[in-house]
Amino acid sequence: MTTIGGLPLITLSGGPAERGAQHGTALKERIHRMIEVYGSFFGRPEGEIFDIAAHFKSVINDFEPDYGTEIEAIADAANVNPLWIYALNARSEFLSFVPATECTVMHFGGTPLLGQNWDWEERLEPLIALARIDRTDGPSILMMTEPGILGKIGLNDAGVGVCFNFLHINRPTNGVPIHILLRSILECPSIDAVRETINRAGPGRSANILVADEKGNRFDMEFAATEQIEVDDPGDVIAHTNHYLDPEMFSLPHVLENSTLRLDRAYTLAKATEARDRQTMTRMLSDTENPGNSICQTYRPRDPLGNMGTVCTLTMDLAARNMDIRLGNDASGLLERVELHPQRAAAE
Repeated sequence: MTTIGGLPLITLSGGPAERGAQHGTALKERIHRMIEVYGSFFGRPEGEIFDIAAHFKSVINDFEPDYGTEIEAIADAANVNPLWIYALNARSEFLSFVPATECTVMHFGGTPLLGQNWDWEERLEPLIALARIDRTDGPSILMMTEPGILGKIGLNDAGVGVCFNFLHINRPTNGVPIHILLRSILECPSIDAVRETINRAGPGRSANILVADEKGNRFDMEFAATEQIEVDDPGDVIAHTNHYLDPEMFSLPHVLENSTLRLDRAYTLAKATEARDRQTMTRMLSDTENPGNSICQTYRPRDPLGNMGTVCTLTMDLAARNMDIRLGNDASGLLERVELHPQRAAAE
């Protein structure tokens, strides 16, 4: 296991059982700390957490049995109850009722450039990891994720990438968990296949995803429990934060203020320059205007979870198959590059 930008980079290979065992072994200590953190977030007795996790165990295995195999292997290698790993993979569904703010995502139209800030609770900063998944039965994957969780933000060697926003909702979210869907998206060979995967997953989550490919094709989709809403593409830069863009949908005033300020600021910055390169995206994601509600945010107390802020910043070049990443919220800090295929990149 190597380290890039302060994040451990693990490489997973083989079948689902082998990948899970490698994941659980490499990140065992972090997985135990993840359980402590999310156990406090969930705010429920362990027995109740396990009852809910058992539901998601069934949902995940019905959607893709290999994911169940991988989760069970992670749990075995990390020496934890598998239901905790199912709970981690459904963490957004456990917390969908929480009025939290998390993330600014963006894509530059006509380019392979996709990126985001991942904003969450301060205790996650020393826990998150990078994972490279070498596959022979589909596209290989490079992603940033939380230990124990199968999928999150990343790209694959078919030139497909995905970013993610948390969205608050006051409806039940009992379907295929968004982090499981993110992993499935990262296994897709094309944007058309992503759409098919989303349809196969069906309803039951609250989130926004921004999907793009190396040719600049893209779509942004909000999930609202029983509904899926594809966002109108404005052309040029597209951005999304943490509110449903339809003002009638599930808008809490204190979440909406923060989220709207960040979204408006992203579009203001986009209009201020014609450049659509990686440096511009990095500057936009590093913006600290509107302290307390900025795109790149230092940690500050936010009920009910704790100290919320930018945990990491990343940009992806889907054509070059690499990710630049910066841990933490030092807006002046440099992003470090990680390649999906480092040997191939070195040869070029």
